[in-house]
Amino acid sequence: MTVSQRDEFIATRGARWITVAFVAVGILNYGYALILTRLLNVAAYARFGAGQGLLLWAVTVATVSVPWILAQSLARARSAADRTAAVMFALMTSVGLGLVAAAVIGLITARFAALSATLVLAASTFVIFLGMPTMGWLQGRGRMRTLSVLTVAESLVKIVSGLLLVTAAGLGDAGAFAGFGIGGLLLLAWLPPLPHGRRERWRASLANRDLWHRATGIAAVQGLVTILTVIDVVLVTLLPASRAAAASYQASAAVSRVTVFVASAVGTAFFPSLSKRAPGSDLANRAIRMYVTVALPLTAILVTVPAPVLGAVFPPEYSEMVLLLRFTALAGLAVGGLNLLTTFFQAVGDYSCLWWQGAGLIGYVTALLAGWRADGVTGLAVGGAVGACAALALVAYWLVRRQGYAVFTRLRLVEPIVAAAVLIGLRPVPVAWLVIATLVGLLAAVRFLRRPGSPGLDGAARGQRREPMRHIRNQAAVMLLTDAVWRGKPREATIPELQSAMAVAFRNQVEGRLARAYPQQLAYVLTEVKVANDLFARNLRQVTHRLQRAGIPSVLIKADVPGECVHTDFDLVVRSWQWEGALAALAGWYVHRSTYWLERSTKAHLYPLVGPALHLHASVSWFGIPVLPTDRLMAGACETEHGCLVPAPADHLRIWLAHALFQNLALDLSELFAVRDLLKPDVMHPAREEAVREGWVAGYDGALATVEIAIDRLDRAVPLSLPMALPMALSLRAGAEHAYHLIRAGQTREAAREAALRVPLVLAKKRRVRIT
Repeated sequence: MTVSQRDEFIATRGARWITVAFVAVGILNYGYALILTRLLNVAAYARFGAGQGLLLWAVTVATVSVPWILAQSLARARSAADRTAAVMFALMTSVGLGLVAAAVIGLITARFAALSATLVLAASTFVIFLGMPTMGWLQGRGRMRTLSVLTVAESLVKIVSGLLLVTAAGLGDAGAFAGFGIGGLLLLAWLPPLPHGRRERWRASLANRDLWHRATGIAAVQGLVTILTVIDVVLVTLLPASRAAAASYQASAAVSRVTVFVASAVGTAFFPSLSKRAPGSDLANRAIRMYVTVALPLTAILVTVPAPVLGAVFPPEYSEMVLLLRFTALAGLAVGGLNLLTTFFQAVGDYSCLWWQGAGLIGYVTALLAGWRADGVTGLAVGGAVGACAALALVAYWLVRRQGYAVFTRLRLVEPIVAAAVLIGLRPVPVAWLVIATLVGLLAAVRFLRRPGSPGLDGAARGQRREPMRHIRNQAAVMLLTDAVWRGKPREATIPELQSAMAVAFRNQVEGRLARAYPQQLAYVLTEVKVANDLFARNLRQVTHRLQRAGIPSVLIKADVPGECVHTDFDLVVRSWQWEGALAALAGWYVHRSTYWLERSTKAHLYPLVGPALHLHASVSWFGIPVLPTDRLMAGACETEHGCLVPAPADHLRIWLAHALFQNLALDLSELFAVRDLLKPDVMHPAREEAVREGWVAGYDGALATVEIAIDRLDRAVPLSLPMALPMALSLRAGAEHAYHLIRAGQTREAAREAALRVPLVLAKKRRVRIT
C-alpha cells in the first residue's frame, strides 16, 4: 500500500461525504431562499439576497483562512507540540478575523439595510467565525463524515430558527439573518479541546511566522475567489434596477452556485492530502475529474431549463430567470473551477496565482459593469459569464505553467456536451426535458458517489477482495479450501477452481495457507504473503520500540498468524491513561490517522507509509464499551521477540470470542484456527471464570458452543458457510447480560451505551451478512 494510493482513497471518500453535505446545504439554502420569496416582499428579499451574498463571502473566507490552516498543520505536524500550536493559532485568529469580518460586513450592509438587520448580520458573522476551528479540526483529522453531518445540522438549525423569527416574530430580513448566527452556535459545541498552557505558549503560537504566512496567503487567494463569487449579487443590489429584476438575478445566482458548493467540497476533502504531495500530482487530476463529473451535467441542466419548469417553482415576479440562468450557470461553473484550481496552489504554498487572480478579478468587474451599461441586469449576467470564464482561463494557464498539463488529462467532456445538445432540443417539450434532465442528473450523481475501492489495491487486487461477495455461498470452493487448509488434504484443482477458493480464502484471511497447499499454482500469493509478513514484523518492531522508549507497555491483542494472509492491520492495547502519550510517541511513524465516531476516545487507526496499519486501543473494548480489564490483561501477558506483550491463553480466548460476540457477529476461518488451538481444559476453565467476573459468561458459553460445533463440522468435512455467523439472539443476550453487569458495577454510562447500540449494531451486521 503506497501513501499515494491511501491519500487518493481518503480524499475521494471524504470528497463524496463533503459534497453530499454541501449539496444538501445548497438545496436547503435554496429552499430557504425560495420560501423567503413568499414570506418577504421584493424589497426585503433583495436586502436578504445581498446580505446572504456578503455572508457567503465571509463564510467562504472563514472556511479556508482558519480551518484550512489548521487542517494543513495537522496533516503536516510531526509532534504533539506542532498540533497544539496550530490549535492555539486557529482559536485566536478566528476571534480576530471574526471581528474584522463583522465590521466590514456591517459597514457594507448599512448601505442598504436597517440598523437592526445590520447589527444582526454582523453578529451572525462573528459567531460563524468563532466556530471555524471546529471544521479545521475535523478536516485535519480526517473525520469527514462527522464534518458532513455537522454541516447539514447547522443549516437545518439556521433554517428552522430563521423561519420562526420571520413568521412568528415578524422580524423580516433581520430575522432571516439571525438564523445564520443561531445555526453557527452549533459549531461552538464541537470546538477542539482547548490546550492548557502558559500565556507564553499562546503568544508563541500567535507569533508563528510560518502559520501567519500560510494564513495570509490562503486568505488572500480565497478572498479573491469569494469576491468573484458574490460581487455580482452585491452590485445588482447597489446599481439602479427594478427590484423584480434584481431579485430574479439573485435567485438565479443562488441556484447556479451549486457547482461552487461542489468545488468547495472537493477542495475541502482533497486539501489535507494535497498539502503532503508535490505539485502537479495525480491527486490533483483526480480532484478535477470529480468536479467535472458532476459540475458539467448540472450546468447543462441549468442552462437549458424551460420557462414552464421555472414557473412551477418560482413566483411570476421572477420570470426573467429563464434568461438569466443561462449566463449565471456558466459563471457558477467557471467560478467553481477557479475555486478548485486555486486549491492546488494553496496546498503547496504557492501564492503566485494571486497576480493572475487579481487580473481576472479586474477583468470580471469590468465585464460586469460593461454588461450593465449595455443591457442592464441581462447585460450584467452576460458580462459575469464572460468575465468568470476569462478569469478561469488565466488561472488555468498559470497552473499549467507551474504544475504541468497532467492535471487536466482524462476529463469526461463528450457526454456533457451531448447531454446539453439533447436538452436544448427538448426545451419546447417540458415533460420530456424534465425526464432527460433527471436521468442526466442521476447518472452524474451515481458516477460521483460511486464507492471507491479499498486503498492500496490495484484493479486486480480489488477484484480479488470482492470475490468473496460472489462466492461466499459457493460450497465447492469452500470445500476445496477447507480440505486443503483445515484438514491438510489438498486435492487436484483447476485454475478456475483455485481462483474461486482463493476468493473465499481472502474473505477468511487464510490465503497464505491455501498458497502453501498449492505452491506452484499460487506462487504469486506466497510472495505477496512473505512481503506482507516482513512489513508486519518491521512495523510491529518500530511501534514497540517507540512505545518502549516512552515507557508505555503494550499488548498485541489481535494480529494474523505469520504466513496465513496479507496483513492489513494489527491491534495493540495500552492503558487508558497512557493512550494520548502513546499517540504522541508514535507521531512521525504514521502518515494518516483516523477514528470511528463511536470509538473516537478509545481507538485510533494509524496508517504508516507502507505495510499494515496499527489499531491503538485504550482498552479491550468494542464501540467504546470495555469488556476485558486492561490491568489484568497486562498482568498475565508475556513478552515476545518483538518486545511487545501478548495475552495469556485464557485472555486470548476471551478476546477472540468477545470480538465475535460484540463486534463482528462472526468468526472467519483464521479466527477458528486461532480458537481451535486454545480449546484446552487448562485454558477454557480460567477463561470462563474471568468471563463470569467480567459479566458475559452466558455469551462466552454460547459463543464457545457455537465454535465447537463449527470445528466439529470442519473436522468431519461437513459443508459450513464461511465466515461462520453467530446467532443474532446470542449477541443480543450477551449485550443485555453485559449491560446489567455494568449497571451493577456502577458504570451506568457504559451500560446505557451498550443498551442503546446493541440492537442497531446487530441489525446492521446481519443486514451486511445478508447482502454479502
